Amino acid sequence: MNKYKILIFDLDDTLIDNLENTKYAYKRMLKSIGEEYTEEGFKKWYEIDKKFWQNWQDGLIDIPEHLKKETGKKSKEFLDWLRAQRVLIYFANNISLNRAIELNNIFMNSLTDVVIPIEGAYDILKYLKDKYYIIVATNGPKIATKEKLSKINCLNFVNEVLSADMFGYMKPKKEFFGAIQNLLKNNNNDDYLIIGDSLKSDVGFAMNCQFASCWFNKNKETLPEQYKPTIVIEDLRELLEIL
Repeated sequence: MNKYKILIFDLDDTLIDNLENTKYAYKRMLKSIGEEYTEEGFKKWYEIDKKFWQNWQDGLIDIPEHLKKETGKKSKEFLDWLRAQRVLIYFANNISLNRAIELNNIFMNSLTDVVIPIEGAYDILKYLKDKYYIIVATNGPKIATKEKLSKINCLNFVNEVLSADMFGYMKPKKEFFGAIQNLLKNNNNDDYLIIGDSLKSDVGFAMNCQFASCWFNKNKETLPEQYKPTIVIEDLRELLEIL
């Protein structure tokens, strides 16, 4: 398996525990408006957030006319509008766009306050850092990603942190991988392996772009027939033997 030269790691739920991270940030957002936390409310937020980004990947989000002209890397205005849509949905459009942007900023900024690593993440990255070129590629913002990696003491093990807000495209789009290849000046697909928990964003990404994938199936789910990961693991530490 050591034919690979470049490892592309996903971040959320691959290197860090995104559920606990999101819960903390959600609590901070509610506290800013004097609302109490409930498990029911958090479940609603978590599902809205997850579904929204799936819909965005699938091209199902209507974009205002004045923002439709944007291609490639998105402006701050576009990203503020986009991220605020989840907040508007959660509050049933009973707040203004500007207020939704403010609440989203509180949420986003809080995502880096408490970061819990997936078991084995530190040891794996430390082991691999001198053997491979390591990239963390995420659909989240680059600054927050670097801060999260720093919080789990793994930033120094990573050669590049690459994000959707740098390229204007999200995984699993081919353009995201094309941007990585252009940056590294390496068009040999056989050199790349992506490691992530998402069948759509990670395994599907690799399938769309015709390179190898490692599905981190930490929840021991059944693999749907349409997905064909190259490798399947249930514990990150399995990479010690594979790579």
